[in-house]
Amino acid sequence: MALSISRLKIIAKTIDGDYGVDIPFEKGLFILRLDNSHGKSTCINAIAYALGMEKSLGLGSAKLPFPPSLTKAIEDKNGSEHLIIKSSVLLEIENKSGDVSTLSRQIIGSDEENIIHQYDSKIDEINQHSHQKLFLHREGDTTRPLGFFKWLDTFISWNLPLVPNFDGKEIPLYPSTFFPTWFIEQKKGWSSIQSTTPTFLKIKEVKKRALEFILNLDVNDNVKKRAKLKVDIDYALNTWRITYKKSELLAARVLGQIRGVTELPEAKFDQYKVDISVKNNDKWLSIQDVAETVENELFEFNKKIETISSTLDDNVQDKIDRKELKLREFDGKYTELDTEISFLNQQIYSTEIRISSLIEDQRKYEDLKKVGELNVFGNTKLNDADCPTCGQEYSQNLIDLDSSSSVMSVDESLEFIKQQIKAFKNVSDSYKFQKRTKSVELGSIKSNLNEIRKSLRKLRESVVQPDISLYEENLRYKIKLENDVELYKDTIKSLVELRLELDAIYRKHSSLCKQRRNLPESVLSPEDTKKIKTLETYLRSLLTDYGFSSFKPEKLDISRETYLPTREGFDIGFDTSASDGIRIIWSYLLSLFKLSNEFDTNHPKLVVFDEPRQQEANKFSFTTLLKSASDICNNGGQVILATSEESSVIIESLQGVNFNMFSSEKEDGKIIRKLKIK
Repeated sequence: MALSISRLKIIAKTIDGDYGVDIPFEKGLFILRLDNSHGKSTCINAIAYALGMEKSLGLGSAKLPFPPSLTKAIEDKNGSEHLIIKSSVLLEIENKSGDVSTLSRQIIGSDEENIIHQYDSKIDEINQHSHQKLFLHREGDTTRPLGFFKWLDTFISWNLPLVPNFDGKEIPLYPSTFFPTWFIEQKKGWSSIQSTTPTFLKIKEVKKRALEFILNLDVNDNVKKRAKLKVDIDYALNTWRITYKKSELLAARVLGQIRGVTELPEAKFDQYKVDISVKNNDKWLSIQDVAETVENELFEFNKKIETISSTLDDNVQDKIDRKELKLREFDGKYTELDTEISFLNQQIYSTEIRISSLIEDQRKYEDLKKVGELNVFGNTKLNDADCPTCGQEYSQNLIDLDSSSSVMSVDESLEFIKQQIKAFKNVSDSYKFQKRTKSVELGSIKSNLNEIRKSLRKLRESVVQPDISLYEENLRYKIKLENDVELYKDTIKSLVELRLELDAIYRKHSSLCKQRRNLPESVLSPEDTKKIKTLETYLRSLLTDYGFSSFKPEKLDISRETYLPTREGFDIGFDTSASDGIRIIWSYLLSLFKLSNEFDTNHPKLVVFDEPRQQEANKFSFTTLLKSASDICNNGGQVILATSEESSVIIESLQGVNFNMFSSEKEDGKIIRKLKIK
């Protein structure tokens, strides 16, 4: 990655002619030296504005990061004011491949708000080339072909990642969010690292996401992979639950129960063990066996019905008696099962209440354990088992003051409660399984009762109309058998399809779980860890060079959570002087730059500091900053520092150091002045 500033031109048109400034930049260390209030920050902000990054300047709701001299009126050298008719910024930039582009953006005087004109040429050649209008600060500016940040992304080869926002969506990481990691404006930029990061985009942990991108950490990919796997696994589990419900409904069609599959996938699954059990003659049989039995019964009945005489069976009364006996038998079973189901419902309810109570106890003991781990009374005598008044030894068990009594510790009590919860959940699951089984059996008995009552009614009618009633009964029984055979065949066919569906879901779920297990336990990859350790080393070294004195730089770490400097896990801002806080910002941003020389990162190899000598950081530190910035650029890149330090002091202190400087002395007036007509 690389981005360098080649030239900046600001033009303000008035009736008195064109005013502005034209600054040629060079790679390496470049110093823009102007006196205070002479346009130094105006030039630096113009760079940000031309790059579409003004929302990262900490200006709040202000639209333009410019003084009245570029937006309202400008004074000439005689003190006369001239109204601004039109003003604009032109910025010439270059990428790693040596491609040059000029960006032109209006400040005032045009209805082209949030439009940047892009030319594939240097500033002096823009009239000879065609250009394109690119939009920004509107939806699609990072994704659409004519979006400015989409163009900039391609020009610098950033490949902006997708990051989650607070609306539950994924959006491209907006360049304005990581702009403060290499650009520090004067007013608010020096308050802390990334202090001007915009938050209006609602990106979750926006500063962290910005640093992950600049450092090109694998963590973002790992987090996205883990998040995607979670979504896919949840989807697979939901699909499994839906299919399981379908299996229960399929079993209910034949008053049976699904076997060989649970509501959630288990470690081992065999699709051929998935079956439907149907109760037949007080035995639970496979639907295959029951279907075969019913088919045989239909076959035998068809053979028998051909030989049946149309005369009245002399044993009709015997049949009625047998049916009535069967009816009483099923009535008794129905009452018995209904009572058992009511009992199971009560047991399930009582068990669930007990589990809820145990879970509440578990929570209380876990809280108690956390409090105990804090060691609140560690430096007091409150934990001593001696009475503070009489000195007599006492037990912590208030029920039995015998000090020799054995009382469970918090950990033992917590473990006991967990075992109790597990046991009661098993009991509850057992009750629920029994209830499901008995409910299916009850449904079967209801069906049998209806059939027996219909048969009894027909048999009693046959006493009055023997021929017709007997014929109807045989016909109805035959139709029932045929319907049962058809129902079992359809159910078995659906069961085969269900097995295949469950097996496909199981294989998918197992594969996803395996992929999740193979992800690194730590969010940071080995390469990420190496980068952060190197960044830590660079930071400590630069702080030592800059005379950091609030504490030993060796005590400073880079957080593996936020990737920011910390001391013993706490924000170091509370432990440093104001000037040392500035040194930390110097060191951290230059360390990010330096890291890009050794590792593959997304840093543009460009750092811009506006007035880095804040809080009266001493001249030795500032000189060291300039020298280290020059050294970092030896492998390519650019560091731009805007300062009001005397030019003679800078030249004297940087003897033997490679740097370029653009300087305007106080007697020359402000930097935005009337341009010479060529």
